[in-house]
Amino acid sequence: MDQIRAILKVMWKQRFWILSVMAVVIALVCWSMAASDLDAKFAQRKTAIQKAFSDMQSLSGQQTYHNNDVIAADKKEVDIQKVHVLDLWKNLYERQRSAVLSWPKELGDEFTDYIDKRKFGDSISIKMRTIYQNYIENRIDGLLDIVKAQKIEGTAGAGGYGGGEFGGRGGYGGEGGRGGGYGGEYGGGAAYQPAGATGAAEDEDYLVQWLDQDNLRAKLFFDKKPSAMEIWVTQEDLWVYETLLNVIAKTNEARKATRPDNTAVRAILALEVGQAASLASSQPGRVYIPVASSGGMGEGGYGGEMGGYGGEGGGYGGRGGEGGYGGEFGGGMGGYGGEGMEGGGDELLLGSRYLGEDGTPLPAGDPESFGTEYRQLPIRMNLMMDQRWLPRLLVECANSPLPIEVNQVRVNPDKSEEGFGQQGGMMGGGYSTNLDIPASPYLAQVEIKGVVYIYMQPNEEQLGSPSGEIAEAEFQ
Repeated sequence: MDQIRAILKVMWKQRFWILSVMAVVIALVCWSMAASDLDAKFAQRKTAIQKAFSDMQSLSGQQTYHNNDVIAADKKEVDIQKVHVLDLWKNLYERQRSAVLSWPKELGDEFTDYIDKRKFGDSISIKMRTIYQNYIENRIDGLLDIVKAQKIEGTAGAGGYGGGEFGGRGGYGGEGGRGGGYGGEYGGGAAYQPAGATGAAEDEDYLVQWLDQDNLRAKLFFDKKPSAMEIWVTQEDLWVYETLLNVIAKTNEARKATRPDNTAVRAILALEVGQAASLASSQPGRVYIPVASSGGMGEGGYGGEMGGYGGEGGGYGGRGGEGGYGGEFGGGMGGYGGEGMEGGGDELLLGSRYLGEDGTPLPAGDPESFGTEYRQLPIRMNLMMDQRWLPRLLVECANSPLPIEVNQVRVNPDKSEEGFGQQGGMMGGGYSTNLDIPASPYLAQVEIKGVVYIYMQPNEEQLGSPSGEIAEAEFQ
C-alpha cells in the first residue's frame, strides 16, 4: 500500500508531463483512425471515377446510330440557335443602317427610294448617277466638320502623296486616275502647307490638321459620270471614313479639346480604306503592286526602296500606259495608271479591296464572293496624337456602329519630336510637311491597322439547316 502511495505521489508531482504524453498519444490514435477512414473513402471514390471514365471510353468506341428522337432534338436545338443568330444579325444590321449605312438625305427622296431597292453591285440609272456626281464633290466639307479639321484648298488633280524615306509612305493618287493626295518635299506632288501658306485656307478655327484630305477630295471628284460600281464603292468608303473620323472626334471630345494644342489627336497623317490599307506593307517604302487581270495598270513590281504610290498625275485605273510606281523618289507619272477607268473597270475597284476569312486580300469578283453575312474592309489610320489617349481611341474603335477590329498598333515615340513641326521628316516613314504642332514628350506617331465589318441585310436562308443535312445523310 505504501508503494502505491509513493507511486501516486510521484505521478501527482509529474502530472503535467504524464498528461501531456497521454494527450499526444490520444491525438495520434484519433488521427490514425480518421486518416485510415479517409484513405478508404478516397480509394473507393477513385475506383468509382476510374470506372466511370472507363465506361465512357468504352461507350465512345461503340458505333452510334441516329434515331428519329435524336434527330428531332438536334434539329430543335439548331432551330433555337438559328433564331438567336438571326436576331443578333438583324440587330447588328439595323444598328449600322440607322447610325451609318444610310444614303444622304441631300440626294433627295427620289434617289434614296431608288437606291434602297438595290443592293451592292447592282446597276444604277444615268439620272441617278448624275445626281450622285453633283452631290459627292462637296461632301469633303462635311467630313472636315466631323473632326473640326483645318480645310486645305487644293485641286483634285494633284499628285499622290509622295513616297518612302524622303516624304513618308507613298499614297494613292485617287481612284480612276482622278488625282492624288499629298506629296512630300522629295516625294512628288504638292507638299502640305499650314494655314496662311499657299494652297491652305485662312482658317484658325480648327482642332485637327488633316494632311491627306486632298487625297480623299480627289477620290470624290469625278471628271465624268461615275459608273454604278464607282458609286457603290465611293459611298461605302464614305461610310467608313465617317466612322473613323467619328472615332477621332469622340476621342478629342473625351479630352475636352478646345484648341489644337490640347487635343488628343493633333493631326491625321493618313486615313486609308480598302485597297490602300490592304496592299500597304507595314514597312515604310515597301509597297506591293498586284497584277491586273485586264488593263488599267502599268508595269508591276516594287517602286524602289524609297518609292511611293506615285507622283504627279497619279491615280489608279484606266489607260495604264503611264502606270507603274514612280522612281526612287516617287516622282514621274506614278500611281495605278493614267486617265479614266475604262481599261480595268470594276476589277481595279474591287481587287484586293476586301479581306477573306483568313485576313488576306480577295481578288476581284462577284459582290457575293466578298461575304454573304458581312464584308471585311481593311482600314489604316496614321495619326499624330497624345499617346496617353491611345487606350480611349481603341475603345472608341470597338464601340463604333461599324465595328473596327484593331489588328495592329504601332507607336513610334522617337518621332514625336523630330520629323514633325519642322521641314523634313527625313526618317523612314516621316512625312515631309510643315506641321504646326508644338513639341511634347507625349506626342507620338501612331499607326493603327484593322478591319471594319459591314453587315449585309439579314437572310434566313444563309443560315442553312445542319440538322436536315444530318438526317438526310443518315437514312439514305
